[in-house]
Amino acid sequence: MWATFDEVDARAGDAWESLPLLSVSQYRGVIPRAEIDDSAPRADDLRIYKTCIPGDVILNRMSAYKGAVGVSRFAGLVSPDYLVMRPRPDVSPDFLVHLIKTPWFVGEMSRLVRGIGSTEGSNVRTPRIGRRELGSIKVDMPPKREQIGTVAYLDREAAEIDAFIADQEVLIGLLTERRGATISYAVTKGLDTSASMKDSGSSALGDIPSHWKPAAMRRVVSEFVQGVSPQAEGGLADAHSIGVLRAGCVNGGTFNELDHKRLSTSFGFDDSIRVRLGDVIVNRASGSPKLVGSAARVRSLSYNLILSDKTFRLSPADSLAPDFLELFLNSAPYRTQVLGAISGAEGLANNLPMSALKSMTIPIPPLTEQVKIAEYLQRETAELDAAIADARESIALSRERRAALISAAVTGKIDIRGAA
Repeated sequence: MWATFDEVDARAGDAWESLPLLSVSQYRGVIPRAEIDDSAPRADDLRIYKTCIPGDVILNRMSAYKGAVGVSRFAGLVSPDYLVMRPRPDVSPDFLVHLIKTPWFVGEMSRLVRGIGSTEGSNVRTPRIGRRELGSIKVDMPPKREQIGTVAYLDREAAEIDAFIADQEVLIGLLTERRGATISYAVTKGLDTSASMKDSGSSALGDIPSHWKPAAMRRVVSEFVQGVSPQAEGGLADAHSIGVLRAGCVNGGTFNELDHKRLSTSFGFDDSIRVRLGDVIVNRASGSPKLVGSAARVRSLSYNLILSDKTFRLSPADSLAPDFLELFLNSAPYRTQVLGAISGAEGLANNLPMSALKSMTIPIPPLTEQVKIAEYLQRETAELDAAIADARESIALSRERRAALISAAVTGKIDIRGAA
């Protein structure tokens, strides 16, 4: 790589206020930082930041092995920890970026990366690739004319793949929206379209069937349990240890038992916070308001787990079917109540107080009707979930094909001179 670029280490000095601050994204390349984060930069004075010009290749040394590299289309500022690479006259910047992002090149960077540990473990804090290590990677560069032709070919092919991926992402959004609307309608209006309606008294619920009863959650949930906040060791629990759930274990409305941390074997706890099959778990806190209040039932359990202080367990009374409760906790009327109840200072975690959860209003149909609604929604959501899964698989396969095509083209595994 030595012969492909020169390192540029020009600092901004007094010109820093007139230049935009840039960032390197794994997927979007070099973009103005304001497009992804409107908060002020940590440093008040950016004089020590590096400058770049259009055509420079910017590499985030801490995330190089993740493919965080791109061609700058702007004159601007980048972090002093980034590597600013100015391609030699016989090197295409875009070809160089494609090459650096190939699995082979990423593997070479991972092998050479400097820092604490390696790129594989959770113990890595500051893995960095240096100019010396990067330059030592041996590459075969075709003539610049071929580089430009390869980039043009890849731009066309990648654009088609990206358009397909975008279509699939739109489809997933529509299917997800339909799924949510189906659940929300069924748990607040029922399945009988001819049923007479009445005002629920809750702006979140609106009208409900006349024979249903609105109730505060505390009236139909017999027990609310919050977990504890022990010092965890990290990693997953084994057959001889206990794990504590993370707050994100129910994100997306599905319980993920792998989202936990192992505890010391000496840790003692009250059996009331042990996670049990069939439990309804609610996320109490998150940095994202969209995730606070996420909920799901525990439908499979192979680990010994306990509730964390960021999770609640709700035990429904006899008048409330657990499946109906879970469905309501994944409905729009519930989300409306959650967003109106969460608390937390700016920049800190958003919290859902237990008192607020207990006060939320839930519509209560007769128990037999709850079961019918749950069975109906299980069928409907299963079809939608299958369609969403198919679309996600198509996206994953398309991304694999895109990466394989780029890798093969820039490493000379396929001859695209005629196609370009």
